[in-house]
Amino acid sequence: MAGVFDTAWFRRPARRRLTFCVIALILAVLCVWPRHYLARADLLPQDSPNGLSALLGPGGGGGLAGLGALLGNHQSIEADLTMARSYVVLRDVIARLRPSSPRGASEARRAEIGLRRKVDIAAIRGSILQITVRDADPVFAKAVVTAYVGAIQGSLTRLSLHQAAQKRAVATNRLSEASTQLASAQAALTRFRAENKLALPEAQLGAGVSELAALQGRLQAKLVELRTVRQFATDANVRVQAVAAEIAGLQSQIAAAQTASRGQGGPNLAAMALQSAQYLNLYRDEKFAEALYAIYTRFLEEVTTDELSANANIDVIEPPYVDPARQFNAWAVGLLILTLVLAFAAEYYIARPPVGRRG
Repeated sequence: MAGVFDTAWFRRPARRRLTFCVIALILAVLCVWPRHYLARADLLPQDSPNGLSALLGPGGGGGLAGLGALLGNHQSIEADLTMARSYVVLRDVIARLRPSSPRGASEARRAEIGLRRKVDIAAIRGSILQITVRDADPVFAKAVVTAYVGAIQGSLTRLSLHQAAQKRAVATNRLSEASTQLASAQAALTRFRAENKLALPEAQLGAGVSELAALQGRLQAKLVELRTVRQFATDANVRVQAVAAEIAGLQSQIAAAQTASRGQGGPNLAAMALQSAQYLNLYRDEKFAEALYAIYTRFLEEVTTDELSANANIDVIEPPYVDPARQFNAWAVGLLILTLVLAFAAEYYIARPPVGRRG
């Protein structure tokens, strides 16, 4: 820099200042000419309901919220941003801008490179996608932004439909297995009722077990009473004989209940405890199968809803518009500032040169 400032051209104040003024004037003109326009749009990607994860979340599945988290929710803003900047969206935008103009590979490549230079897609606060296009033609800049909005929405729609198709395949498969499991559980429960001649197994088995338990409880009480009475009287005592007769009656009732025939009005009370356990196991299997069937049925309904609302995946917060404020060419502004700094440095250097260069 010292070598440049020490030349005869820069040593003359008029030439030096005229040079910097001409350069600054040219750059000042280039700051505003050729005029560029800024077109912009703001988009807000929406969270589409993820059927099973929503169903198994805190509102639908209580303790299964962790499983819902593993199944995943809507993709992050980084994923939306990556998709918006993808090559597929770029080709879709070019096809929307020039739907009927045939061009070769080299021309398509130049169009892609030129469009990437004009477009800036950024994620701003609030998970908002902002599309910005700068061009000398305001109509073209707005058309590019509009094409990007449509291409991004179309890409999100295709992604939602693809995810819904995958979930539908899983839901259909699981629903078929759940239907088979439910039919098997219901058939086993019906067969149990028919074999044991129980119209209402839960009520009948409960009543039978309660009856047997009541008889055994009364028998134990009478046995305790008999031991107590014998401590104060002999077997010839009337009280002892009465208690012994009651004990014999209770024992005969329990024996009759335990050896009763199935064809004489009901199941054998001796086997009721085992039958009750069998019934509870079958009933539990049926309810579990019903719960699975209901879950996958609702999941399939959620998938259908996702498919029908696949295109409702984005909100246009700010429609495409051309910014009315004047736009400046950043490179020319930067060079103008640099020129002014160099002019100030030259004047300072000439006015106060280093000690070794004075004279």
